[in-house]
Amino acid sequence: MNTRKDRLSWGLLSAIALLSASGPFAIDMYVPAMPLIATDLDTTAAMVALTLSGFVAGLAVGQLVAGPLSDGLGRKKLLVPSVLLALLAAVLAAVAPTIGVLIGARFIHGLASGACVVLARAVIPDLLEGPAATRSFSLMMSVQTIAPIVAPVVGGFLVGPVGWRGLMWVLAGICAVQLVVALRFIPETLPPQRRSPNTVAGVLGNFRYVLASAPYRGFLVAFAFSFTTMFAYIAASSFVVQGQLGYSVRFYSLMFGVNAVGLLLANMLNAWLATRIRIQTTLKAAMLILILASGGILLFFALGTWPDPVFFILLFIGICQVGVLLPSLMSMGQQEVRERAGSASALMGFFQFGLSALIGPLVGVGANQGMTMAAGMLISSLIAAGGLSYGLLRHRD
Repeated sequence: MNTRKDRLSWGLLSAIALLSASGPFAIDMYVPAMPLIATDLDTTAAMVALTLSGFVAGLAVGQLVAGPLSDGLGRKKLLVPSVLLALLAAVLAAVAPTIGVLIGARFIHGLASGACVVLARAVIPDLLEGPAATRSFSLMMSVQTIAPIVAPVVGGFLVGPVGWRGLMWVLAGICAVQLVVALRFIPETLPPQRRSPNTVAGVLGNFRYVLASAPYRGFLVAFAFSFTTMFAYIAASSFVVQGQLGYSVRFYSLMFGVNAVGLLLANMLNAWLATRIRIQTTLKAAMLILILASGGILLFFALGTWPDPVFFILLFIGICQVGVLLPSLMSMGQQEVRERAGSASALMGFFQFGLSALIGPLVGVGANQGMTMAAGMLISSLIAAGGLSYGLLRHRD
């Protein structure tokens, strides 16, 4: 695959984005079918929920393991077997005779998908640095953002005709496409002379090397908590908009789609800004706007007197900032330790999903879920701002 010094080809970027979208496809597509799984396998909703939490847990752990290993073995040597394992796990899920087998298959699928995500992300800092890397991360996320927009729609459309097992076969088909992409379009981007020792001590040393970087630690905190700001909205917004504010399911779906499009446009805008404005300036502005929007949402529910459009506008503005923050923070963090980009990407992905798994249940407590959601968003954005400030203070251009 040909690359140029200042950018990656659209073909390679699209291939990376497809592999990075493993999580959204495997999560969002089958969620509409969860009640059918409970009926078909004669189990409880709580047990079916374990198929989702098991996948997310695997997604986090898979990144933590595959990232540092790839710093010693290379990217493609791990990427191809990871996609193959995801394919086999999806097939096992499609034919699972019991809920226990399905939970196990989903966990394995999560492990393999986590490996795909971290390995695909590590390709960019292997090849690019500076604004060019930030631009590529933004464009990659622009393509990747399409997955959570399309997946639930496809799942809701297909669940009637093909059932939940049919959806698992669709996921297996996506894995098959990813396998072809990994074999044909993803080159090995980490040459042998830049690899670390492939031992347990070498893997642990990769993590120590990455965490020894003060700027990286700051950008890691900022990245993880910027994502949890958005996840607080994802986890609680359906209850807030439908249950508390009284809007219909159709209205909520429309609102969610509009915010997803806003996130996509923000990714694209950030790619355009990356080569025109200093990344530090963009990050500071986006973080400030996110804090103000989150604080405004908290005031909306605390006062209870503002019209509803104020809430939806503030929410849209806040979510758009996440589309600016995530690619820039990922780029800044990995460039600080680009010699160990796999380990850097692994830790960012692990904390991204690990913290989100913790905050999800917390934003559902309390009588006023809107207040809880807004408080989760504001606290997360303030912690993210602290991490950003620390990272930028210790960063050297």
